[in-house]
Amino acid sequence: MFLAPLVLAHMLVNNDCDECWLRDETRAKPRVIDFLVDHNQQAEKYLASLSSGQEKLLSEWENMPTHKADQPWNNINGHKYKIINNGYGILVTDDEHTDKVIVDFNQRAKNYKYYRHGNWSISPDLKKIIITENTVGDDNYTVTVLDVTSGKVIYRSSQGYSDNVIWANDNNIIIIKNSQLTYRPYKVESINLVTTKKHVLFNESDPKWLVSSYVTTDNKFIVIQSNDESSSEQYLIPRDNITQKVLVRARLSGVEYYVDSVQNQRFIKSNKDGSFAIYRVGKHNDWLKIIDPKSDIERWFISNKNVILQIKDQGQTFLNSYDHDGNILFSKKLSADASVGWLANNTDANNNVINIRTMGLKQPAAWQAIDINKGNLVSSSADTYQSFDADNYTAKQITVMNGSVHVPVSLIFRNDKVSPLSPVILYGYGSYGVTMRPYFMPQIISLADKGAIYAIAHVRGGGFNGEEWHKAGSGIYRQNSISDFIAVAKKMQHYSPIPLLANKELKAKRDILAIGASAGGTLVAAAINQQPQLFTAAVLQVPFVDVLTSMSDSSLPLTSQQYQEWGNPNNVQQRKIIADYSPFDNIKSQPYPPILVRSGLYDSRVPFWEAAKYIAKIKKNSTVTNPYLLLTDLKSGHNTDGKKALSQQAMDYMFLLNQSSLNK
Repeated sequence: MFLAPLVLAHMLVNNDCDECWLRDETRAKPRVIDFLVDHNQQAEKYLASLSSGQEKLLSEWENMPTHKADQPWNNINGHKYKIINNGYGILVTDDEHTDKVIVDFNQRAKNYKYYRHGNWSISPDLKKIIITENTVGDDNYTVTVLDVTSGKVIYRSSQGYSDNVIWANDNNIIIIKNSQLTYRPYKVESINLVTTKKHVLFNESDPKWLVSSYVTTDNKFIVIQSNDESSSEQYLIPRDNITQKVLVRARLSGVEYYVDSVQNQRFIKSNKDGSFAIYRVGKHNDWLKIIDPKSDIERWFISNKNVILQIKDQGQTFLNSYDHDGNILFSKKLSADASVGWLANNTDANNNVINIRTMGLKQPAAWQAIDINKGNLVSSSADTYQSFDADNYTAKQITVMNGSVHVPVSLIFRNDKVSPLSPVILYGYGSYGVTMRPYFMPQIISLADKGAIYAIAHVRGGGFNGEEWHKAGSGIYRQNSISDFIAVAKKMQHYSPIPLLANKELKAKRDILAIGASAGGTLVAAAINQQPQLFTAAVLQVPFVDVLTSMSDSSLPLTSQQYQEWGNPNNVQQRKIIADYSPFDNIKSQPYPPILVRSGLYDSRVPFWEAAKYIAKIKKNSTVTNPYLLLTDLKSGHNTDGKKALSQQAMDYMFLLNQSSLNK
């Protein structure tokens, strides 16, 4: 699988760009900071009148939950741990059926204007814990080792590491250094906590490859992994002797593999024969194919007796259980219209049940335990919400035709609130094979309560229908993704939710209020360029909008790693394709709808100047007078600080609703 995109920390300057002076890698030039502060003030002045609605939304969201289902415990060396999702989270252990606090991330966050904790790991002797923390907003973390009993700091790194941390043994930790300029994780280090000496275990010299690590299910091996966009290579390191490192199989372009082990038996998920299958490693290191599902394997888990696969087949998700010889024990459907289920919180290879997380647009989140041999439900616990009755809402999946292509759309509305005037809040992403799941969220329910229709366009480029769906909307086929989104917007303008009128379109046009974040910002901004009259308003969150400039700098390692996703501008044909869809390059004199753009000053994935350049050019070219607002968080990066996220989301929705028929 491709690692989470760390995209594009530095961009090639286009000297012909009037807005390119806004690029500032120091993030300190007075002229640039003044521009950002001035636009913040302009945006805040415009949005001030919406603050009461924002506060009302926040109050509705915060007061809805009445009970959160208990999250399954992580079983580590016979002890139970989990994070209670309270604010930034509190890590607790089960101490005689009482939650004992190990780390309170809320307390640790108090001294910072921005805070995000990454991963954590308990030492084999259960006496120490590693945590990773980010206090800037970029992709660099600090690694800290704490004494579990006293909370005393045993070791603390400088910034500049990934959030990937592992215990080799009680006194040695494994951490991964990031490149200073690109944030690329490239060097695996072991650190002895007694001597503080470092030892380099692996150094990836190819700038197109990213490094990560994990521990096998039986806890016997550390896996060092390096991968580019479509290939992988792994090494096995015994936890009892970290000086040994054994290559599993040499890298080969286009071939991915991922190893795990239980009961002294190794299993590998790989696409070496074309599509992903499960292999068992023989005595002579030969790979015996035991499971070939002929569908996309989204997740997998190996227990002491079973192989559990989460399968995506034609847009539907299934849970399949097999024995270690590949004989299927059961297949269970996890998804239904506008709902989804997935493997989650499974750490105990001895357990005879598998944990599943389920939810839907009108189905509150639940934890289910399923017998791994029979497939029957062992237990289930769901969240509950005050004054929420699922029967008041309709959630469904519909299909929109874009030519001969069926584009899935998940949507929800409230039965007694929907009307011909109901606006459509249309969310899109469509990149990296990521599936935007139809989650249950109080935020969406409150929008439906106000009479809006909320919809997710599962366009090509995403992963809703598997890897082929992803490929059909990425790289040189990126326009397919944009065309899908436009087709969905057109359909939703005339969507009739009333069953008797299901085959009839509304004569009046619904307002289409679009939202896109990061790569979703590319999608929405490109669609607006191509058909601005379709959209009543839009919100772009940390949007990747200057695609051609970014992808033209071949000296940037993470840029060249993204060619399959966005196209390679070094190829004349592909460069033209990128130039034809790149949002910034296609802004022209036409009537742009109201747009609110958010960015973070310390964003290391999509730098703030992309949003700044975009909004400056929109203002210069739009033929109508609409609000074009830029809000730059001067204390965060690609991910908003948790304290601000809900507040910003509430204002984003108020901005959209204020432009819609609900405000007329």
